[in-house]
Amino acid sequence: MQTDLQSDYFCEERRWQSWLEVEAALARVQAEAGVIPDWAALGITASARLDRLDTDALRTEIQRTMAPVHAVSRCLADACGEAGAWVHWGATTQNVIDTGRLLVLKDVQADLKDRLALALRRMSGLAETHAETAMVGRTNRQHALPITFGFKVAGWIDEVLRVEERIADCEERLFQLRFGGAIGAFQSLGEKGPFVSARLAEELGLKSALFEGRSQVDGLIEYVSCLAMLGVAVSRIGSDLYRLMQTEVGEISEDLGHDVVGSSTMPHKVNPKLVVTLVADANQLRSKAAGAYTITPPSHEGDAVTNRELRILVEETSLLAMSVLARLSELLNVVVVETGAMDRNLASSGDLTALEGVMMHLAPELGRAAAHDTLHAAAMRAKSTGERLDSLILALPGIEGAIDTASLTILFDPHRNTGQSAAIARQLAAAGTERANRLESSSEANRNTSARAGLS
Repeated sequence: MQTDLQSDYFCEERRWQSWLEVEAALARVQAEAGVIPDWAALGITASARLDRLDTDALRTEIQRTMAPVHAVSRCLADACGEAGAWVHWGATTQNVIDTGRLLVLKDVQADLKDRLALALRRMSGLAETHAETAMVGRTNRQHALPITFGFKVAGWIDEVLRVEERIADCEERLFQLRFGGAIGAFQSLGEKGPFVSARLAEELGLKSALFEGRSQVDGLIEYVSCLAMLGVAVSRIGSDLYRLMQTEVGEISEDLGHDVVGSSTMPHKVNPKLVVTLVADANQLRSKAAGAYTITPPSHEGDAVTNRELRILVEETSLLAMSVLARLSELLNVVVVETGAMDRNLASSGDLTALEGVMMHLAPELGRAAAHDTLHAAAMRAKSTGERLDSLILALPGIEGAIDTASLTILFDPHRNTGQSAAIARQLAAAGTERANRLESSSEANRNTSARAGLS
């Protein structure tokens, strides 16, 4: 999956085409500013397509000069005829590389939003469908209180919504154009430089920066960190599902068909498959945050070491993020909620998981702390002696009139003790669906903008 994505986004040809798009847009805005002739800008724009260049000659030139942007600009100039004299006017290599990367990342973001939308839709569907499917809640891996499976999924949705907000928020700082020439001070373009840079940003759908230097890396580091937070969220989702699949729990399974084999030596085994890969990849994704903060800080006004480290890290992290989202949606599509197992596990400690409700029922009569201690003692006695917990509670001194058999029966029914789980599940299901709609609209708008600008 990642190999396919790499060929889509970060292959050599895609990188070269992004540079050509930058060169063409630069020529257009420079013509507008009177820096180069209009006819030259038209010629450069018409030729700034990879299928108009001799790619064999381009590869030879890159190998000879070890300067890829220089080679692309030379090959573009050769394809432009007389207009070629005006190619790459006042730009520097890193200007073109950094800007081209941002154009590719805008397409990555559109794809990422589509994948986030699909994952949110599938989680929202599960939350809505199972808003009232009772199960036992667990804290410190022990039975706690009854919840619903929809409530559990609502917690996943809530976290993914926050991750999406972080990723969207960092776009403001990530997609900033810095095109100030070799050092960032417009020595080649002079007083027209700021205008050219501002118009170039507008032409490419980017934001203008106050400082046009090449040594700022915080935007890319923040982006990697935000994608790593996606790994944190998905790792938790996958780990929840993985634990619920273990034999002793059995509340979730993967519907992969009868032909799937779990073990080469144990014919009875059908191991989880998709969730294992998902958790492993999500863990890899969250580990990228550490890499982001160990990137070598750039020296002075530009540093090729930092540029190379960042390129590799950003590409790896982007590919992992898209792969993780695709795997999450694939898993959610085959998840089976084993309601029978959920009922059995909930019933196995149903009396004990009801005790918080009983405590709050008794608290007005006994006081909360006293009710807690009294019920704790009753629970420990029931556990050690095998006596019925409801009988021990009804026999407690000082609770006459505070509770009766009918009230206790209702409180001991775990299906009636899920609190606001169903309402919360439906609320987050609606929020997830709404966000998915918004993400799909944003992604489509981004693609339309790119198409109008000739970037896709």
